[in-house]
Amino acid sequence: MEGFLKKRSENVRKVTLVVLFAGVLFWVATIFYFSTRPPEESHQQSSFAYNVIKKIDSILDFSDTQLFKRVERKLKLIWFGTEYVPAEMLIRKTAHFGLYFVFGFLVALTFFWWKGDIIISGITGFTIPSTYAIFDEYNQIFYRRGSSLNDVVIDAFGALVGVVVFFLLLAVFWGVKRLIKVFK
Repeated sequence: MEGFLKKRSENVRKVTLVVLFAGVLFWVATIFYFSTRPPEESHQQSSFAYNVIKKIDSILDFSDTQLFKRVERKLKLIWFGTEYVPAEMLIRKTAHFGLYFVFGFLVALTFFWWKGDIIISGITGFTIPSTYAIFDEYNQIFYRRGSSLNDVVIDAFGALVGVVVFFLLLAVFWGVKRLIKVFK
């Protein structure tokens, strides 16, 4: 019976690994899709996101809070060097950050699940998305869009934060697991 459970557990582990790798490939395809949109369509997508956020803001009224204003100002200063940037540009850069945050998190999770090594998962969780960001920006040239080193930096930072969040969640998981063992 124990051999059966061990084999079943190993099968679950393998299936989970395949699902994780598929998730990483899906995310790569998602980023590729967004980067291959012509400038007009990309502008429509960011305008749509801006309008959705404005609708939500009209209900929740979060943009009038001090916290929102401080975060918006800091992000504009960090990403653009000035606070006088249209909100739509901030949304575009936040989308870059968010896409690569998820990418970094997914790659770190996948490699940790596969190899069980924190160092390998951290390195790959940062370097694979960061390297892809370079190719992604280069690829945009072929779709009448500009490429930007600033976007690569934002993407890499998103991947780094994704890896850090993965490590924090892993530490919480291990801490809870240890507490459960102590109280058993």
